[in-house]
Amino acid sequence: MPRFSFSSFFSERDDLQEYGMLMLRIGMASVFLWFGANQILKPDDWTGYLPVWAFSFFLSPETIVLINGIFETVFSILLILGVFVPFASLLLGLHLLAISISLGVNPVGVRDFGLAVATLSLALFRHNRFSLQKRIFKR
Repeated sequence: MPRFSFSSFFSERDDLQEYGMLMLRIGMASVFLWFGANQILKPDDWTGYLPVWAFSFFLSPETIVLINGIFETVFSILLILGVFVPFASLLLGLHLLAISISLGVNPVGVRDFGLAVATLSLALFRHNRFSLQKRIFKR
């Protein structure tokens, strides 16, 4: 009777890698979409999270939060659709990396650092059958 091995089961299944990328892409996009939408809907609730230097701009704190919310929402939708994934994930990942650095070494900063690295890793993947861009451009 052949022995079952998890490592051989997963290594011989290329389709699982595509599902893994899809799960990572949708999961990270969901995080950014939730935060972005909430910042658009209730910018006043988020101004307390702005770093001190953000108050030196000519824009109001609410406007800065609103712009950030639009940025996160638009690029998270691109991730969900699988369009311009390397570009969108690079921008979102660097954005979250900057946030995690500004937070410092604490539970939230470390968590955000891990999420930033996960988001940045999406920039390294090729488009697969689950990306709209591959279907549109047939590449």
